[in-house]
Amino acid sequence: MSILRIQHKPTQVYITKLAKQNCIKKYGEDWASLMFESVRNFDKANKRIGQPAPKTMWQRFVDKLRNTKELTINITSDENSNFFVNSNLKVGHYNFTSPKHQFDFSETLNTLKNFREIVSQTKDNILQQVTDFNKLRRQLNRKIFRTY
Repeated sequence: MSILRIQHKPTQVYITKLAKQNCIKKYGEDWASLMFESVRNFDKANKRIGQPAPKTMWQRFVDKLRNTKELTINITSDENSNFFVNSNLKVGHYNFTSPKHQFDFSETLNTLKNFREIVSQTKDNILQQVTDFNKLRRQLNRKIFRTY
């Protein structure tokens, strides 16, 4: 059935206020604004900019019933100006979060290679959590429907 498909929302990147303040203190306003823009737009080069809006009333109704999949990337900081990245995947009403990974913010200005590797690590952690969750659900379904 087409109603059970997952509707993909674009990946969003959030930067906390403390991370912004620490980056401005450490690198200055000009460099910090360039770093923020490079981090926010790191994934948009590989994807389409927008999807066409549903045209018919039936397509709008089906989209409201679909489960949504939303990935957010959070950049945080601590008092010592260390920067961390973690990801959050929300599928329907389930929420999967990855642990924090430390990265060097100054490398994002020259190349996003380090940042992309860390984001891929957080995505791998989330995928591992999803597979564990699916295995657990399958085992519970087998135990419930098993007849003796």
